[in-house]
Amino acid sequence: MLNVLAILSGGAVGAAFRQLMFLIFQPLGGEVFPAGTLAANLIGSFIMGLLWSFFEGTTLTQGWRFFIFTGFLGGFTTFSTFARETTQLFRAGQWKTALIYLAVSNLLGIFMVVAGYALTRKIHLSG
Repeated sequence: MLNVLAILSGGAVGAAFRQLMFLIFQPLGGEVFPAGTLAANLIGSFIMGLLWSFFEGTTLTQGWRFFIFTGFLGGFTTFSTFARETTQLFRAGQWKTALIYLAVSNLLGIFMVVAGYALTRKIHLSG
């Protein structure tokens, strides 16, 4: 039951931060490009890599892992919104924008996880 509460509370915090990212970054995309969702997903991917590497091999409790990774990062990043926005772009006939969004989200998302992981490893090894 405590793990469920950790996920719920982490998800609430993550969702609030996702909305903050939307408010900050969506104006950059205008009415067409979903820049707010892209920013949340890329920043969340980077944080995922950082924390994954940072906590690797530690004795972080399962409850904290649920809070951070499943709750906070699950609430902060948003695959369902990404999928809906991509579908909306395709349905509106904006194929080029949809394909760019799809490619950038996936490729940069993976890159950001790797970059965050590598950065933390570098800091750990040099410190």
